Amino acid sequence: MTDAIRTSADAAALPAGPAITGPIVTVVEPEPQAPIGRLREWLAAEGLTVRMVRPEAGDPLPALEELGDALVVLGGPMSAHAEADYPWITPLRDLLHGVVDTRLPAVAICLGAQIAAEAIGGTTAAPSPHGTERGVVDLELTDAAATDPLFSEIIDEAVRAAVRAGIPTQDGTRLPVLVSHDDGVVDLPESATLLASSAGAPVQAWRAGSLLALQHHPESTPERMERVESRVTAWKLGAVADMEELKDLTDDELPAEAVAAGRRVRADAERAEPVVQAFGRALARVLARQARAHHLGAGLPMA
Repeated sequence: MTDAIRTSADAAALPAGPAITGPIVTVVEPEPQAPIGRLREWLAAEGLTVRMVRPEAGDPLPALEELGDALVVLGGPMSAHAEADYPWITPLRDLLHGVVDTRLPAVAICLGAQIAAEAIGGTTAAPSPHGTERGVVDLELTDAAATDPLFSEIIDEAVRAAVRAGIPTQDGTRLPVLVSHDDGVVDLPESATLLASSAGAPVQAWRAGSLLALQHHPESTPERMERVESRVTAWKLGAVADMEELKDLTDDELPAEAVAAGRRVRADAERAEPVVQAFGRALARVLARQARAHHLGAGLPMA
């Protein structure tokens, strides 16, 4: 589960025009409430053509051989176990299983990471026994993170950004990240390597082959975090009957306590922004390099 409110329209399908000759990344956006955001810009800046697939809008999931050169699966407010209400979850789980088996470059975020874990033998709890995480938390890196063939480059970039911004990293072992989830992976797949934890999520980041799974949101922004926090707080205060009504709730209709909660989270996110952006840009760069190798028929060997 991830951000409960959509803040803007995002991304389009594969652009029309001349035949595309470079690497393509398919991005599955389960619901508009958790858009691709600036990750699209970062991927495009690395030379990838971004193709959007939106199950909520009725887009069918592509077959494994139709994904192109990389896959990104984003978050959403639903549970990874909600197949009855969201029938696309089952084929997405099968697709992620195939992605890991074939070592197609992939990134799975929040709900995507939870479905990926279920796809290859892990377990996701809904809700997490460790509770809800929302806002800015410290990502605590494992020893494996420092030498991981994918993750190490990303965290090196983020640590350098933290040092420049005066954000403590405890000798490069801790980084601020943006989170918004009620569910979480509780049993890591046997084939996976744990890369990071947090106080409220023992499984925050992991890798299985060429798939990198993240519970946090490198694609999010301070503005989006403020909107989510203020709306969810309004729901908890009883301002609306259910979370679906939050989509239509204007800023003027928010209780003062909800407004204050959103502003606090935004302030925290703005302080972490240099690290979040560095992490996201490096993530896009690493995925793009893998996609180019796949496009040329030269897979990137993984431990």
